[in-house]
Amino acid sequence: MQKDKLVNLAYEAIKYFLETGRYLDKYDQEFRDNHNGVIIEINKADRRERAGSIYPTRANIALDVINESVNLGIFNNALAIKKEDLDDIYIQVLEIRKVTPIAKIEDFGVYDGLVLNYANNPVIVYRNDYESDYQMLEDAKDRANLDDFDVYNLKKFKILRHI
Repeated sequence: MQKDKLVNLAYEAIKYFLETGRYLDKYDQEFRDNHNGVIIEINKADRRERAGSIYPTRANIALDVINESVNLGIFNNALAIKKEDLDDIYIQVLEIRKVTPIAKIEDFGVYDGLVLNYANNPVIVYRNDYESDYQMLEDAKDRANLDDFDVYNLKKFKILRHI
C-alpha cells in the first residue's frame, strides 16, 4: 500500500533528522498553500503518542508536519525513535479543518473532534472514541479538571486523516 504524501513527508523528516541532525527543508510545493492545523500520531510497539495543534503554527502544513514529526518521534522520550526503529513505526497525519466555536454540545453535529479550552489549557477529544457527544464532553471536562462554576469555551473540528 502506498503511503499518503503527508505521511511520507513525516517519515522522511524523521529519517532525515536521524541521518543529518537537521530538519528537512525540501518538500513538495503543493503544500505551500495549505494552512490547516495538523496533529501527528506515531505508533511504535505498544506506544501511541500525538502532538500538534488544531491551528497552523508555521508558514504551511509541510513545515508543521516536519517539525511536529521530528519533535514527537525523536525528542519525545516515550518514543525516542532511532534509525533501527524506522521500519517498525506507523504514522498518521490528522489534518485539522473547519475549526468552529460552539456554545453548547448540542451544536456539535457531524464533526470529528472537540477542543475544550479552560485556563489556556486545551483538551482535545475525538468523537470516534465515545458513544455519545455528552460522554465526550464530560470526559473533556474531567481531563481539564473543571468544576461546575468554571468558564470554558468549546470548538469543534473536522479531520482529514492521512494514512
